Amino acid sequence: MSDLSAQLKQAIGLQLSGQLKAAEKIYRSILQQSPQSSDALHLLGLVLAESDDEQSGIDLIESAIKLNPGVAAFQHNLAGILRRVGKLTEAEAAFREAIRLKSDYGEAYQGLAEMVSFTAGDPLLKQIEAQLNDAKLSANNASYLHFAAGKILDDTGDYAAAFQHYKQGNSAAARKFSAELFHQQTKDSLYQFSPDLVKRFAAVGSSSQQPIFVVGMPRSGTSLIEQILASHSSVFGAGELNDMKFIVHDAMRMTRLNKPYPNFLPNFTAQQLQASAQQYLERTRQPDVSNVRYVVDKHPLNFIFLGLILLMFPNAKVIHSVRHPLDTCLSCYFQNFTNGQDYSFDLDTLGEFYLDYRRLMAHWQQLFPGRILDVHYEQVLTDQEGETRRLLEFCDLPFEAGCLSFHETQRTVKTASFLQVRQPIYRSSKGRWRNYEQELSGLAQRFGLRETPSVAPVTISTLGKLV
Repeated sequence: MSDLSAQLKQAIGLQLSGQLKAAEKIYRSILQQSPQSSDALHLLGLVLAESDDEQSGIDLIESAIKLNPGVAAFQHNLAGILRRVGKLTEAEAAFREAIRLKSDYGEAYQGLAEMVSFTAGDPLLKQIEAQLNDAKLSANNASYLHFAAGKILDDTGDYAAAFQHYKQGNSAAARKFSAELFHQQTKDSLYQFSPDLVKRFAAVGSSSQQPIFVVGMPRSGTSLIEQILASHSSVFGAGELNDMKFIVHDAMRMTRLNKPYPNFLPNFTAQQLQASAQQYLERTRQPDVSNVRYVVDKHPLNFIFLGLILLMFPNAKVIHSVRHPLDTCLSCYFQNFTNGQDYSFDLDTLGEFYLDYRRLMAHWQQLFPGRILDVHYEQVLTDQEGETRRLLEFCDLPFEAGCLSFHETQRTVKTASFLQVRQPIYRSSKGRWRNYEQELSGLAQRFGLRETPSVAPVTISTLGKLV
């Protein structure tokens, strides 16, 4: 192996482990020695894009393509970044070029399908079906192709066939999640986060008012809420920050107990709580946003840590995005999440996870009355201005008309809602579950739902007791 190849391999390993600065340093060193290295240009572009310098990433990958135009992965990864920054026409062209260069590129088919509205007879479906008939097709590639076919068929109204493709795509992804372990963690949280614990840590946390937490199930409208808030001149939308899981890990380490969250809490001290809050603020500090009042962390699954968050930040605003249970679960099941959300690849597991999510949220609402604002996705669709004003009022923000034109706000969106937040409010996603009523009958029964309107709030009593 040549020296440059060894360096490239080392940098890739660092990049995959999340050590982006270290990987960037090596890629730049390689390019000083070999400026025509298309691989180093491409990979450095990915690092910079992941570090929120998307335009530099685009420029570098386009340079790699000029040097080596026949690499499908260059086109695919370029498309992903273009899509993220809202250059949708260019992204579609790059996805199509990736498929032209590599006809079995399942991930590119899925990426293209996610951003195009299809009509009956689109030739892309036949291309996908041809690839699915290949006996040598890997399970991972098949998963991408099934998700792509499902999206096309859903667009064209062939719902039974669409669901079968999504079902096969989820199965082929072979993701595993222990609903039992999460259920136990939920029970532990309900026990550990007691009124006595809240009283013990009252007025102990950080005085900072900067964080806004947007929580809820994925695909429940959290990205829409963040985009509305981020369209305000006093708010910065930071996206889905993963920092709370690291805060929780370090909090466990501080207590010197080998007990997972939340069972280390009896040994947690006021000083450790303050240190955790300060650590969060330092980890999530955003460059060049000194002019804003709030920073939004919209990681949906922070609902798991919400008890700790509200102790750390007594003045923080928490927005809970709520959507009809079946629309939420269907949208999760139809989304091939790249990382995490392993519970969403099986309907039974997804249903169990959803029930525990609702139990936790009911507990936080009871434990911290008035601290959490429920925003119902369906109500935002039917009364955009009224719900926007209510949201801003809760955050102590004056109304700004730009929040109603959220789709015009230029910012990077890395989540699966990249397309929705760049369009005005539309209602086609409301009540989508009715197209799959038969396939979702098991979930509906588990949730105790009948023919309830999609705007009806779902209470903890509706969803059963914790056992």
